[in-house]
Amino acid sequence: MNRILLPLLFLFTTLANGQAIPDVSAYKTEKEKLKALARSCDSLFKIPDIASVRSISNYVLSKPETDDYNRSLFYFYLAAAYEGDIDADSCIKTYEYSIAFGRKANSPKRVRNALDRLLYIYSNTPGYNRQSEAAVKELLGIIDTTRNEAEKAGLYGNISTYYNIRGEYTKQADYALKSIAILKKLVDSGVEKDREVVVVNLMNLGGMYLGNDQVEKGLYYTREAKKYIVGTIFFLSHYYKQMADGLLLNERPDQARIYYDSLTAMLSSPEVTGTLFRDRIYSDLAFSDYYLRHSKPDSAFLYADRANTLGEKWADEFARVQINYMNGKVYFEKKEYAKALEQLLAIEQGAAETDPKVHVALLQIISRAYAAIGEHRKAFLYYEKYAPLRDSLYVQASERSIAEAEAQFQNREKQQQIDLKNLQIEDARKQRLWLIGGLALMALSLGLLAVIYRNNKRNALILDKKNRQLEEAITALEEANRTKAKLFGIISHDLRSPISQVYQFLKLHQMNPDLLSDQQRSELSRRIQTATGSLLETMEDLLLWSKTQMNEFQAVIQPVEVAPVVLHCIDLLRLNLDAKNLTPEVSIPEGALLLSDPYYLEIILRNLLQNAIKAAPNGSNIQVAFRKDNFAVLTVQNSGPQFSQDDYLKVAKDQSSPQGLNGLGLKLVDELSVKSGLTVRFVNDDADTTRAEIGSPVV
Repeated sequence: MNRILLPLLFLFTTLANGQAIPDVSAYKTEKEKLKALARSCDSLFKIPDIASVRSISNYVLSKPETDDYNRSLFYFYLAAAYEGDIDADSCIKTYEYSIAFGRKANSPKRVRNALDRLLYIYSNTPGYNRQSEAAVKELLGIIDTTRNEAEKAGLYGNISTYYNIRGEYTKQADYALKSIAILKKLVDSGVEKDREVVVVNLMNLGGMYLGNDQVEKGLYYTREAKKYIVGTIFFLSHYYKQMADGLLLNERPDQARIYYDSLTAMLSSPEVTGTLFRDRIYSDLAFSDYYLRHSKPDSAFLYADRANTLGEKWADEFARVQINYMNGKVYFEKKEYAKALEQLLAIEQGAAETDPKVHVALLQIISRAYAAIGEHRKAFLYYEKYAPLRDSLYVQASERSIAEAEAQFQNREKQQQIDLKNLQIEDARKQRLWLIGGLALMALSLGLLAVIYRNNKRNALILDKKNRQLEEAITALEEANRTKAKLFGIISHDLRSPISQVYQFLKLHQMNPDLLSDQQRSELSRRIQTATGSLLETMEDLLLWSKTQMNEFQAVIQPVEVAPVVLHCIDLLRLNLDAKNLTPEVSIPEGALLLSDPYYLEIILRNLLQNAIKAAPNGSNIQVAFRKDNFAVLTVQNSGPQFSQDDYLKVAKDQSSPQGLNGLGLKLVDELSVKSGLTVRFVNDDADTTRAEIGSPVV
């Protein structure tokens, strides 16, 4: 019960004189001193001495050596001491400090406790809808991860209360029933010794159903609460009051008076508190309302007068509004309109601040009272206040539904079914002995089946594991084969053309040695030597690179200087250029960089140059340039038949190129550009030019 009522401790007002900071010098360590101060705050809340709690909290928080956990704890104490005494925004901010330090200290308990209190304050403070929903979401996440059933029940109960305040009764019932189910299980199993922990949620749920005119459900859950009340006078008083309310709504006033009399008898108890007197006041008002609904204003006046008498001493602001409102209704029904207006006008402001439903009904009856005495202007003014507020309440009421909550969490049996089950329990006990023997034999059989099943399952898991390993090996082998094929394709493609050119020149020299002059032969020999040297260097690079790529065909992205790569590719293709009398024009600034794999970039550029050489007319120029704007772009431009971006995409998708260009080379360009983070596209500015652009992010 103390866990359920703990939040109420935070609502006490501050005493006039705060207590001094306790002497903790007897404790040796800082940790022990902080624990002692925390125990002092817990004790001071129960007195209550809120001023001393503030003093201690501020003292601890002012110390720079205070760790994150204790900062979270004492910000929590300070925020709790602020509740109801300063503006809500400051209180909320202090709780949020507690949560922040709780997270820094990695303490779910500190975060949970502060969130729990914040949820209540958010719901009672305008402008915090987004924060309150976020708090609910986080608390539900905490519920999903905690194994402590009692904590789950408490959090569900507080979330239910939050939705009750917001008027979202479907969600209130949903979370209340979840909390009740857990608490009943804990109590019935003996894990929770305090039976009354479940009473608050059951009473709140019953009251919610009564307030929404679902009387049978309201009475059912109220009776369920009675089973768990042990002796707490507060719970018993509220039970009598709620049962009387429900029976009046159910048109059973004689039975309601039995509970009313029980409630009245409790007022003579030495333990009586203001709460009990207020329960009697609200019960008087319920009887007064019942008789007004049945056109018995004299009987209604009797109970309203009793409420008024008790209210002179025990009514708080909310109760005072209800008493005056009921007195005004009674006088109105008795046609004593002046007295009715006196009662009703006195609480107009209070009703607006405490109870929107009463406020709307109040405005209506004031309008009717003024109309009854002939003051039609005032009647019209109050009706103008009443109409929009009434419409607003109607809209809110139409959006509330609690039908689906019962389908998941309500107790499946109604009260008469429960009574029938109680009669069947005795027979079930007798049958239990006969069932035990059969269950024991069944358990033995199930045990043997479980052993067999476990062995079969273990063998199946081993076989499944082996199959998965075999599948992984097959997949790895297939990938290795694909990688090797790609590597050999690259090597074959990059070496075939230059070797063919060297071979043709050597063959020409062998078959027609007199065709060339000594100077031409010398120049040809020099070119062949340069080309073969460059070819040998390229071959060694490719072979060395291929060894590193046998296991993983992946790019190593890094800044690559463009000029050396371009010049190397041109040297390698020099024979091809000379064969068609082509002139390479290179325009690359010093230090120009592309972000790519250096080997992949060289293969891509070499293939694009080869295709440009094949397409370019004899005696023309091939332009290699670099520019940098939003991207770094290396371009290769040639004249001759156009090769468009669509042609490139067709080749990349294994469709034949209309120009008959080398398909393998362009497929390699497409694949390697993707792997190395480059973009390759073909641009046709003029009717007889093609420009290939290699782009990368600016380094």
